[in-house]
Order: sequence, then C-alpha cells, then structure tokens
Amino acid sequence: MELFGAVLNLLKPLTFLAMSVGVGWGIICGALPGLGATIGIALLIPFTFGMSPLVALPMLAGVYAGAIYGGGITAVLLGVPGTSADAATVYDGYPLAQKGLANKGLTTSVSASAFGGMFSALILLFLAPPLAKASLAFGPPEYFLVAIFGLTIIAALSTSSIIKGIMAGFLGLLLGTIGIDPIVGDMRFTFGAVYLYDGFPLVPLILGLFAFPRCMVLIEDLVRKGSSQISLNLDDGGGPKLTWRETWQMKRTYFRSAFLGTLIGILPGAGANIACFVGYASAKRASKKPELFGTGIPEGVAASEAANNGTCNGSLVPLLTLSIPGSPTAAVILGALMIHGLVPGADLFTKHAEVTYTFIVSAFFCNIIMLVMGWYGSKWFGKIVQVPTYILAPAMLLVSLVGAFTVRQYTFDIGVTIGIGTAAYFLSRAGFPMASILLGAILGPMAEAGFRRAMLIGQNDLTIFLTRPLSLALVILTLASVFAGWRMQKKSKPMKDALSGKKETQ
Repeated sequence: MELFGAVLNLLKPLTFLAMSVGVGWGIICGALPGLGATIGIALLIPFTFGMSPLVALPMLAGVYAGAIYGGGITAVLLGVPGTSADAATVYDGYPLAQKGLANKGLTTSVSASAFGGMFSALILLFLAPPLAKASLAFGPPEYFLVAIFGLTIIAALSTSSIIKGIMAGFLGLLLGTIGIDPIVGDMRFTFGAVYLYDGFPLVPLILGLFAFPRCMVLIEDLVRKGSSQISLNLDDGGGPKLTWRETWQMKRTYFRSAFLGTLIGILPGAGANIACFVGYASAKRASKKPELFGTGIPEGVAASEAANNGTCNGSLVPLLTLSIPGSPTAAVILGALMIHGLVPGADLFTKHAEVTYTFIVSAFFCNIIMLVMGWYGSKWFGKIVQVPTYILAPAMLLVSLVGAFTVRQYTFDIGVTIGIGTAAYFLSRAGFPMASILLGAILGPMAEAGFRRAMLIGQNDLTIFLTRPLSLALVILTLASVFAGWRMQKKSKPMKDALSGKKETQ
C-alpha cells in the first residue's frame, strides 16, 4: 500500500513539476564545473522549507540524480568533468566528441546514468526497510557509536588527510554543542543570543559550508583572470545518437557498473568519484578489446556513468536507516531531512512511511525524467558552461544570502552564512573537508545524548560500550573504517594519477 500511495503522490502535478525542476536544476549544476550535487542541493534547501516533504524531498532527489549526470555533459563535450564523479567519463567521452560523435557520447551518458540510478533505487527500496527494523535494537550506547562511526568514515574517506578530516569533524561537534543541553536543559555557548537557543541554524550552516566558499572561489578567479566564457560549437549536429542495438550490446557493462556503483555508494564515504574509476577499470578488464578503451568508445562512457549514478541511491541506504550519509551530498540531504522533522531510523518507515516511500520511489522516477531531458536536450544543457563568471558568481552569492534569510527571516542568519562561509573558504583551501564539519554539527547532538544517557544507565562505567554485542561490533567497524580509509587513499591515488597521465598523452 505504501508503494501504491507513493506512486500516486508522484503523479500529482505539483510533485511531478517539482521533480522535473529538480532534475533540470541538477543537470545545470552538474554541467557547471565546480558546482555539482552538493552545492545544487544546498542552494535549493531554503526554498523547500515551506513545502510539504512530499514535494520537497522528490525535488532534492531530482537534483542529486541530475547533477551527477550533468557533469558527464561537459566531460563529453569539453573534456572537462563537471564533477569529480565524471572524471573517468572524459577518457572515452571526449574522444567520441572529437570524432564528431558527440551525440552518441551524450546519449550513452544519459542512458547509463538513468540505468544506474534506477538500479540503485530498487536496491534502496528493498534493502532500507529491513535495515531500519534492525535499528530498533539500538540503545543509547549504540546511537553514540553509530554517530562516531559516521563521523570517522566521512573524515577518513572524504579528504587526502585523515587528521584534517577528524579535526574538521571535531569542529562540527563543537558547533553541535550550541543551544540547550539535551540532558539538563541549560543554555550553552549562546552568549545571550536568542537566535541560538534552538542550536546552530542548519540552513545558514549548509550554505556557509558549501555554497558561499564556491562563490568566493568564482569571484577570486574573476579578479585574477577576468571574465571567462567557454567556446562551444555544436553546429554540426553532433552526429548520430546511441541505438538500441548498441545499448543491448553493452548490457553487461550497464549491470556490472550499476551494481559496483550501488555497492560503493552503500559503503559510507567512498563516493561517486571512486565509483566512476572502479566501473571504468572493471569494464576495461572484462572487455575482449581493452586496447580500445580511451580511444573513444561508448562502452567506456557507459561504464563510468552507470557506476557514478549508482552511488546516488546507494548512499541513501545507510542514511535513511542509521543516519550515516554515504557521501557529502547525502550529508546535505540528511540536513534537509532534519529540517523537515524527519529523523533517519525505524520511524521513517513507520510514522513517516508515506513521506519515506515517496522519497525512495521518486529516486526511480527522477531518473526516467532525467533520461527524457538528457536524451533530447543534452547539447543545450552543455551550453550552460558558456555563462560568464561575472554573472554566475554574484547570482550564486545572492541566492545563498536570500536562502539563509528565508527560513527564519533573521538577518542574523545572513551573518552566520557570511561568517561560516569565509571561514570555510580558508579551511577548504587548507584541505579540510566541509562534509565532516556538517556531519559533526548534525550527528554531534545525537552522539552527546547517546553517550551521556549510556553513562547514566551504566553508572559511569565505560565498559558498557564493549559488553553489548552491537556496541562492540560498532567499535570494531569504527576502527576498521579509519584503517580502510587510509588504505583506500593509498590505492586510489596511483589509479587516478595513472588515468590522468593517460589523459594528458591523448
């Protein structure tokens, strides 16, 4: 019944329009190099605050799907991936465009992206509910360790330095202590400001961490280099599109990459930037003619794009069940869920089942919308990259500040966005991951409440975290995640360097 009700919700004109707008906005953000899904969702969250979750969350699902695909448009047309998730798409996508087969590269990209997204949406639909039921066995010790587990995973896997990632997470934890004490009810670190009684405002924090620093980078580039505009010529029509026969011939690549991408997405912190390389490398190893990869073949584009879009909904599996985002973008979606009063866990699939299943099913339908938009309009979306920086930078800055003000209508929140954004600009340049700060601010209160309640139950005995089976398992997973992050960094860097070197020689 929940699935039937979810489909009916998505067929309502307003919800369908919201999904379409989300997909279109996501494609634009993905096609603009340097923006991507995280910033696209962050900019849109303030405008969904007054919407019903049945409309707002499908719109955000559309942004996520569209942005990961949108980065492949510029990867094919310009040899410049719009997002890091499309880096491997360049190796065969751009040579296809150079051969006069840009349309074949673009349609391969959108078909593989849609397939990967729909595949992972089905996995999310069938895997998330049973995992959510398992979370009912969690008590205060487990909730504390789950929060720590999420923080260490993102800190370990989203930056080149584990130490910087952990330091960023602790900074977020400090921000999470602002407001009312969860146990005794005292005010902490508000300095008498009534605006902080409910805790640090989440929407200004998201915009400050992700959108505002990007605006500053664009303005910095504008000052240094002047107005920039990329020349793009598609007057020749871009050649033929992908045929159904070619699609059927690549069916194994579609399934293999979609499966790998979904699996990598479920592993918190790995992300689409790793999935695209894994999918590409796996397709090359399985091919009977691996020497053709990198020369401009549709299979290379499909391998990368099916994998990176597969991570989108895969990353929502740990998010919706355990509050552990599988990627920085999922961390921003966690913030959106909290803003709409939705706490991940078993309650999402019981008390809020209608909203949750609508969100999950929308992830499937958004990829169908994306397929239609991309199939018939990819080359037009590609022209988005021609927007001059002197227009893009102030427009993004205005949207960020207006969005910060809109939610609570306090000028204080504009100051928060500017202050946090300025600090985030320097921290990101120094290599500190913004996702870890956001996760610290979101998961910090959960970790604190869980720890202090566990101490009350265990009478201040720390062994309570080691004597319960679930707690002990989470401790082991937390330690393993830090080690796995260190190992993954060591292995992924040579692979990316080798592929980057190959690109330079083309």
